Amino acid sequence: MFNAKKAREIESLELFCECQDYSAAFSAIFSWLKPFSETQVFEDVLKLLEPGTRNLLQELKERLPKANILYAKGYPKAGADESGFEEALALVRQADLCILTLGGKNGSGSIATMGEGVDGTKIGLPAAQEAFMEKAALLNKPMIGVHLDGRPISSDVADEKLSAIIEAFSPVRYGARALVRLMLGEEGPSGRLPLSVARSEGQIPIYYNHPNGSAWHQGPSIGFNDYVDMPHTPRYPFGFGLSYTTFDYRDLKLSKTEVGPEEAVTVSLKLTNTGKCAGTEVVQLYLRDVYASMTRPVKELAGFARVKLEPGETKEVSFTLDPSQTAFLDEEMEWKIEKGEIEVQVGASSEDIRLKDSFRISADRYISSRDRAFAAEARIHQA
Repeated sequence: MFNAKKAREIESLELFCECQDYSAAFSAIFSWLKPFSETQVFEDVLKLLEPGTRNLLQELKERLPKANILYAKGYPKAGADESGFEEALALVRQADLCILTLGGKNGSGSIATMGEGVDGTKIGLPAAQEAFMEKAALLNKPMIGVHLDGRPISSDVADEKLSAIIEAFSPVRYGARALVRLMLGEEGPSGRLPLSVARSEGQIPIYYNHPNGSAWHQGPSIGFNDYVDMPHTPRYPFGFGLSYTTFDYRDLKLSKTEVGPEEAVTVSLKLTNTGKCAGTEVVQLYLRDVYASMTRPVKELAGFARVKLEPGETKEVSFTLDPSQTAFLDEEMEWKIEKGEIEVQVGASSEDIRLKDSFRISADRYISSRDRAFAAEARIHQA
């Protein structure tokens, strides 16, 4: 039981938080909380760590005081319990818009659904969450899914039934504030996925820079181009992300079409916001070694630039590319810049390539690993 003695201990912990450094307080509190990890005590004491932090419901009510905002728990963060469906579906029937928080809880211990020492065999959403989306979709209300977890969302049901998905991962203290600003259109989404998202655990490992001729870039064979039961491609590719506006890529130019292994190449293009909202695009530069003496990735990210544009505005984006970015370990485990054709790809994700060109490196050169460049320098100019 949580009794007066424990209440006094919480007061002592609160004083400790005020007097000591944050990390020590954090460790002390979580050590003390271990026996209470499945109780309301845990939630109460967590508030000592970040007082005044609002959750998504509280932030929505604060920002939209005239809106009638209804809430029901609906479903758990794990498992198949549907006992809360009836109450939640009744609220969906009354609503103009439904916001669903999906996913689990990233962390450790028995309160978490994923994290250190917390493992699972599936990458999809919990059964109860998918079942609720199926039933709520029958009410024909627009639904926004806000996914909160330590891993990306992967759900056929979410793809089919939701009007929009916000991948929030673990947004911590100011997450609710950022999410509401995004949903109200005060900020446009500009995050891009730092990984390829599998459709199911059977696709793992899946990554954009797989060896040339493998995965979904394999050549024709007597087998299937796709799996028997799903596409070979990822659910969402590396670098993917949507915006409230649209962007046009054009006028790709290379400063040189042939360079020595020590000469830099400038890659430039023009980017225009063709929509009605201001927005930030993440221009992504990829390189592909067309023919090489060793098996190379089908493409590799070489640089990116975040470009903020007003409606109708155009800017020029340029990248200074060092040939050492194309270096790889040869059979002798030496870093080699190899002569040959390098294809330049520019786009909005690893699978949404808008512009292509190529240049040629005229000679081989060996370099030290410490001299290898990792990212092309990006510059943004008013067009």
